[in-house]
Amino acid sequence: MNSLFVNIKAIVEQKGQYLVLKHWVDDRIVEPYSWEFIDTELEKGESPEQAAIRAVTDNTGIQGEVVKILYAWSNMLGDRQLVGIAYLLHLSEENPTISIGEEYCGYEWISADDFEDYIDNRNVIRDIRKNL
Repeated sequence: MNSLFVNIKAIVEQKGQYLVLKHWVDDRIVEPYSWEFIDTELEKGESPEQAAIRAVTDNTGIQGEVVKILYAWSNMLGDRQLVGIAYLLHLSEENPTISIGEEYCGYEWISADDFEDYIDNRNVIRDIRKNL
C-alpha cells in the first residue's frame, strides 16, 4: 500500500530575523533537542496555506500571514512518499508575545547568516537561501 504525506514548513520572518524553535527529538541521545523551523502535516480538508498559519499559531501563539512559497520537495521512504512545501510568513503584529508548547525548550530570532549555526539540514538552508 502506497502512502502519501504532505509536510508543511513555516519559516517566519520579521525585520530580517527568522524564528527557530528548539524541539525535543529523543532523550536517548546526547543532545535531545534540535533547532528547526516550524513543521506540520497537512490535515484533511485544509489548504497548505492554512496549515502553515495553523502551525505557527499552534506552536507559538502568534499570527502569521503567508507571503509566498519558498520551495517544495519530495522524498520516497520505502513505499511512502513525503511531499513538502515551505512557506515564508510575516507576522501580523510587531513584537508579539511567543508562547511555545511543551515539546519545545526555547526559541530564537536569528539572521539568515546564522542558519548554519542552528539548522542541521544543509538542503533546507540551501533551498531557503535560493528563494528568499
